[in-house]
Amino acid sequence: MKIKVNELGAIKEGTVDLSKKMNVFCGPNGTGKTYMAYVIYALTKLNNKSLVFRLDDSILKSALSNNEFFIEININELWQFRQKEIDKVKNELWSLFSVAQDKSESFFMDTNIECDDTFESFESKMLEISIDNITFKMYGYTFNLLKKNGELSVEVTFVETTKKDENFAKFMEIAFLSRLYSILSFYPITNSIIFPVERNSIYTFSKELSIKRNDTLDHLQASLSQNKELNVLDLLFKRTTRYPLPIRDGLEFAEDLERIQKTNSTFHDFGLEIEKKLLKGKVIITKEGSVEFSSDKAPKTKLSFHQSSSIVKTLASLVIYLKYEAVHNDLMIIDEPELNLHPNNQVKLARIFAKLINKGLRLIVSTHSDYIVREFNNLTMISSNKKEVKEIARSIGGYEDDEYINKKDIAAYVFDFKKTKKEESRKSEVKNIEVTEMGFEISTVDETIDEQNKITEELFYTLKYGKTDN
Repeated sequence: MKIKVNELGAIKEGTVDLSKKMNVFCGPNGTGKTYMAYVIYALTKLNNKSLVFRLDDSILKSALSNNEFFIEININELWQFRQKEIDKVKNELWSLFSVAQDKSESFFMDTNIECDDTFESFESKMLEISIDNITFKMYGYTFNLLKKNGELSVEVTFVETTKKDENFAKFMEIAFLSRLYSILSFYPITNSIIFPVERNSIYTFSKELSIKRNDTLDHLQASLSQNKELNVLDLLFKRTTRYPLPIRDGLEFAEDLERIQKTNSTFHDFGLEIEKKLLKGKVIITKEGSVEFSSDKAPKTKLSFHQSSSIVKTLASLVIYLKYEAVHNDLMIIDEPELNLHPNNQVKLARIFAKLINKGLRLIVSTHSDYIVREFNNLTMISSNKKEVKEIARSIGGYEDDEYINKKDIAAYVFDFKKTKKEESRKSEVKNIEVTEMGFEISTVDETIDEQNKITEELFYTLKYGKTDN
């Protein structure tokens, strides 16, 4: 599935292929990488979807009385559902980016978002999709999905821990079918999570920036300014738009840590690997839902999140997600993974990313780091079947067997302002970069490195030998 945008912030036009296991965004500041990432997140985030379809009574009864049941897919409904979700994102860009609604009408006037397929190709894709026991979580409930190639029937199985109480029945009736349609509409992505650059502040200030506290404050201010009577239901359910959607979702996640830590995910070991190789300690969630850190050098000492180092603040949210929430086919979007990381840790993190996509997660990485790009290229070369390449990877690089990236699984994009004969354009274009068995090249990064090397050479030889004609 490809997502195409036009006139989105600084972006004139661009297309991203979400069928790839890894997408890499590169380019100068202010070229629209974050805007593109936010839109993809809004489209693929499972719990952001509209609840427009209800289960038929017969299916609902079967769901409540059995551990498994079947749902027949209506292609027309599914097609219309996806289009409505795309339109919803377009109409609510003001909320996604936290822009005043009246100003957003002109700012996003010409913005267009669409998928690249036709109804016929969409129908064909739905028939061809083969789902082999995909597990997904929603509102504390866990389900497995099974769909065979050539069929439009989905088998749904409950995990043993699912409690079929009154809340479960209401959830199944109102939300389940819409959630299932979301998973199918944006397949192979079943859900997404985003780690914006502000992630190192979310746990630090989660209490002060509480979603519930800000919701209450916003509602009180609106009521007082307009002389309105207070609505208790609004205080409970109204979401604040003070922050962009990824920040709001991050704060909501931080408020729910006490519940989140109760169940380990299938990617739990990868969280432990980041703790061992990069953090040199453990990220701990207390009974009260606060985050602390225990260093391997002083395991009995528990540091509050405020006291922890910058690398802990940067990676804690990723560690917690991998240990407790990650599910196969989740899309993980990370803005500047290199944030606060020494080059050797950037390389280690790039290798862990490769392991994650080979295990079943999907990634969008937006980066300015030459170290991460170089390591992605090394990992791509390591995927070669040549015996001598594998030997060098093990003997010199110390690479593990699952640390590689197949070139067919990765796409890379440069976001850059289009240059004309007269001047540089105010709008950027998103260019797909060719990925070969050697990896890919980022011209905007390479040009800066080449220029810096040239200056360094001139300074070095002039300092050592004096000015010469050569």
